[in-house]
Amino acid sequence: MVTLNTKRDFDRTYKSQTRWHNSHFILFFREDSHFKRVGFSVSKKIGNAVCRNRIKRRFRSVYREFMPDLKNGDMVLLAKNGLDKVAYKTLRSGYKYALTRLGLVA
Repeated sequence: MVTLNTKRDFDRTYKSQTRWHNSHFILFFREDSHFKRVGFSVSKKIGNAVCRNRIKRRFRSVYREFMPDLKNGDMVLLAKNGLDKVAYKTLRSGYKYALTRLGLVA
């Protein structure tokens, strides 16, 4: 898994027109023909470090599951407040629905 590292990469992805949001997270996507890269953003408003790291682990797990079928590009998953209380199955189905609606799954 290749990750977004610089603020510039995150900002370019945030400014893209391809995005999807639900009550738990926002997915931003910027098409790129070379790589599949991902970034995870969890604000300090969401909880303590343990809670934020748990959310990022769940995001990574869901991303890995669908990664082979994704289009090349940069993706950012931004957590919303309350995501730490959501079941993994709900997060997974919301992510899958977002990918389908945006046409990111091959």
